[in-house]
Amino acid sequence: PVNSEEASWICPHLDQFNRLAAHGERFRFALDAAINRRFAREPRSAVAQLWAGVESMLSINTELDYRVSLCAATVCAPRGPKRVASFRRVRSLYGIRSKVVHGGPVAEETLFAWLHESFELLRTLLLDAVERGAVRTEQDFCCELLS
Repeated sequence: PVNSEEASWICPHLDQFNRLAAHGERFRFALDAAINRRFAREPRSAVAQLWAGVESMLSINTELDYRVSLCAATVCAPRGPKRVASFRRVRSLYGIRSKVVHGGPVAEETLFAWLHESFELLRTLLLDAVERGAVRTEQDFCCELLS
């Protein structure tokens, strides 16, 4: 159920959300990943879907673990110790993602915790795009790093 705080956020952002969902290929792919992970038969498949969505939102093809972690931390936390902690957490999650996707041994309880954290990360990136009215570009991340 939606609470009043969430409803207050939805009202001014609904048009931007619909525009991004209708015309933003990267946003739509990430949104589909966030939704469809619920229907994955295997938690590992759900993790793979979520991380495909995260990578789509960040539009990164090289130096994946470092750049994904850096860009995601830029969105998730303000400069300083909180961003450094966020960077480390995302980098750890990305390493776990590789283990999960490539079939490494993982306890079921741990797998579900990682699945939840991965969803929360993708959720944060999707909400950031809606609030900004666009998915961040590489140029946006460069400007953030230089400012």
